[in-house]
Amino acid sequence: MHNLGMDTFLALVRTQNVSRAAEQLNVTQSTVSKRLKLLEEEIGTVLFERVKGNKAFCLTPAGENLVDIAERWLSVWQEMQALPSKRASLSLSIGSLDSLNYAVFPDLYQALTRHSSKINLKVITSHSPQLYDLVERREVDVAFSLMRRENPNVIVEKCFTEPMVGLRRGAPLRSGTESVHPRDLDPNDELCVYWGPNCEIWRDQWWDPFCPGRIRLDTAQLIFSFFSNARQWALVPLSVARKSQKTGRYRIFRFSEAPPDRICYKLLHRYPKASTVASVAVLDDYLKVLLRKMDPKAVRESTDRRAR
Repeated sequence: MHNLGMDTFLALVRTQNVSRAAEQLNVTQSTVSKRLKLLEEEIGTVLFERVKGNKAFCLTPAGENLVDIAERWLSVWQEMQALPSKRASLSLSIGSLDSLNYAVFPDLYQALTRHSSKINLKVITSHSPQLYDLVERREVDVAFSLMRRENPNVIVEKCFTEPMVGLRRGAPLRSGTESVHPRDLDPNDELCVYWGPNCEIWRDQWWDPFCPGRIRLDTAQLIFSFFSNARQWALVPLSVARKSQKTGRYRIFRFSEAPPDRICYKLLHRYPKASTVASVAVLDDYLKVLLRKMDPKAVRESTDRRAR
């Protein structure tokens, strides 16, 4: 199987048109057709449905299954092509959650980019279950997840914890932090993000899990697109709340019946690539510095883990 066929296949997926794919690849239409035919013969199945009299293409079920494989194939090919230039530098790929990338790790990423030995850094945002898969397939060298899951090929370490708090529209209080009982909050006004099973159990303890008015979102940053009035509220990690409060538009409040802390786990492959061991060691050094600056509870958790 050759990379030109995969490249042509993905160009056709993006454009759904032979002529536009040819323009994108800077080749003739006949070359596009020949490459696609060779790829289909090699795989042994038709990848596109062709409509007579219409230049547009539609993916067959086999073609839909090939899209993800083709993207990973070309990614690996590009890494192979870049091997000569990587000899004198470090490389590191990190998988993380949207909320961590938004509120916890920006300083960490900046420190990595300024490291004395150049690090070719790649950051992938995903959800907790998928991060395990990325580590197991070695598509990332290290990942940070909210889920603890048994996997024979993945080492799971507790990285840090942080309190969960409430967030609503309004100017920050000048002194102290407002305390609110969960029963005083309307679940119909919640902008709801999944923060792990423990938080879900706590949430279901106080409110109807099938509340029809609740808006469910899959990333932390989407919360700020949906905030439109002072009645709305969200359950968020303290790091997200503090970052948003700096804008002057949001107010943090505590729950008088506190939800469980958010636990962040660090994921590593049990048999890491030799080329990234040094890079992960650099990451660990900067991560220790970051955790010392965080909430005392998070620092204490990280220190306890290292002591064990």
